[in-house]
Amino acid sequence: MITAASLGAVLRLALYYGVAGFGGGYSVLAQLRRDLVDRRRWLSSDDFLVLAELSKSLPGTPATTLLALIGQRVAGVRGGLVAAAAFLLPSTALMIACGAAYSLVRRVQGLSLFFDGMNAAMVGVVGAVTIDLGRSALRSRGNVIAAVVCGLLLAARLVSEPILAAAAIGIGAVRGASRTSRAARPGTPPGDDEPRHSERLHGLAPVPYVAIPLVLTGSLATLAALVRVFVPIGATTFGGGLAMIPAIEHMVVLEQGWLDPKAFADAIALGQITPGPVAICATFIGYRVAGVAGALVATVAMFAPATVIALVAGHSVARFRASPLIEGVLRTLAPAIIGMLGAATFSLARAAVGVPVDIVLAVIAFAVLLVRPVSPMWLLVGGGLTRLAAHWVTAM
Repeated sequence: MITAASLGAVLRLALYYGVAGFGGGYSVLAQLRRDLVDRRRWLSSDDFLVLAELSKSLPGTPATTLLALIGQRVAGVRGGLVAAAAFLLPSTALMIACGAAYSLVRRVQGLSLFFDGMNAAMVGVVGAVTIDLGRSALRSRGNVIAAVVCGLLLAARLVSEPILAAAAIGIGAVRGASRTSRAARPGTPPGDDEPRHSERLHGLAPVPYVAIPLVLTGSLATLAALVRVFVPIGATTFGGGLAMIPAIEHMVVLEQGWLDPKAFADAIALGQITPGPVAICATFIGYRVAGVAGALVATVAMFAPATVIALVAGHSVARFRASPLIEGVLRTLAPAIIGMLGAATFSLARAAVGVPVDIVLAVIAFAVLLVRPVSPMWLLVGGGLTRLAAHWVTAM
């Protein structure tokens, strides 16, 4: 049973989770279920599960997408837009402040060491996410081998993320279209590779970036470049903010040269310890590139396309979830996705691990997350404090 809600109620709900939404998208999903189903009774349990599953099957970050879908269901399209914007507002403001203070912070030795410790722990966090997703997404020995090969190719820079993702999407689309064709012929049984509902991969992957000639000059050209970088990532990456790390790193560090590897690792760490999705690191990057205007443009470019896609899909939930084409693409992306995250772990390690204590912090964060699903924020803060303590002990 769905209960209508006012725009004001949706705004207050989204702002609250924008401030209190630590721990990543799946933590927010769990909190939202208790709040909306058990306490507010805006949605039935079944309705919430359907929207939650859809949010994980769509591009973008699951928490932002789910809030947009919930806002749409209880207050129309305006409710969906208000929910997404309000959820992102607090973390956007915090990341702009972090961007403004970043140069000063990095010059302060103690805070610089704290960031180094967080970055080392981040290596373990991303590695643990890779293993966790691989357990559920890679369901055959062939998929595991393909994921390892993809990771090695990317780590060795023999192929780029866009090319790898394009190949996976093309193969998945062909497979999905083939299943659609077989299903359309009466009497034709589905093949052995027909996906079961429980085997769906709510995966992630960056898709090829569209090369748009930059004809503007000055600051407008820079803002246009931010749009060109973040719109494709936000609109075509499945599985949440951590899944976007390989694509963002490729474009921001390797292609554009906007940040060096250490500053990029800092951006990801800040995205983890602030409320809201990890992909809010786009705000930090935008600020470093083009000030407040760049931060706002990068944020909108990252999140607006996925929000629009969510609102469109929200009108035809059943059709989207039952599409063999979508199913085929998501399933075939699994090895490439896991390989990308594995390569991202290696890339972050090269930038973040500098002394033996960094290796220890990365291993501890990795082991803790595999054993117990705690918020990565605590591991990152703990890594920073441990790095500071280790420096003080050795300096005595």
